[in-house]
Amino acid sequence: MLPTSIHNLVQLFTRLPGIGPKVAERFVYHFLMNGKGEVKRFIDGFEELAKTIQSCESCFTFAESSPCSLCGNAMRDKTMVCVVAMPSQIPAIEKTGYHGVYHVLRGVINPSEDKGPEHLKIIELKKRTGIKELILALNPDLDGEATMLYLQQEFKNTGVTITRLARGLPMGSDIEYADEITLGDAFKNRKTL
Repeated sequence: MLPTSIHNLVQLFTRLPGIGPKVAERFVYHFLMNGKGEVKRFIDGFEELAKTIQSCESCFTFAESSPCSLCGNAMRDKTMVCVVAMPSQIPAIEKTGYHGVYHVLRGVINPSEDKGPEHLKIIELKKRTGIKELILALNPDLDGEATMLYLQQEFKNTGVTITRLARGLPMGSDIEYADEITLGDAFKNRKTL
């Protein structure tokens, strides 16, 4: 019933996490109601994003330069690497006062989505040198736990101390939405595996 161009854009929006058909349709109608200027601002924003953002060669976050500002900062402790699933989790951890560097896996092991270790940045993590402590800061859900277990096995007998965030975060929660105090306490009370 929708014109093809509206239908196609609705389908594109539903590919975003947490966006269903009804919300996607509202987005499309928002653009239509607010005119071509609104559409152009979004197009310009996406074009700028595509031109200026790249993957950091060290940690695999998204940044305007490589290495990113965190990896390139001489004041950061390069021997302490905090492993996260997604770049969006880094700002929450930064608020705790963490002073090491990061490694972004770009996801977690998820058999139901056919996402195995080979789809993550694990080989790149294993190639990093000078690591003394690997902090596993993955969500405390089944996929996060499976990924932490896999990493624990991969780094077994390497001389690297492996820690995980304390279980102060509730099972099934998302690190990105945790408050600073809970996340800070989880960092302070991390345990060696």
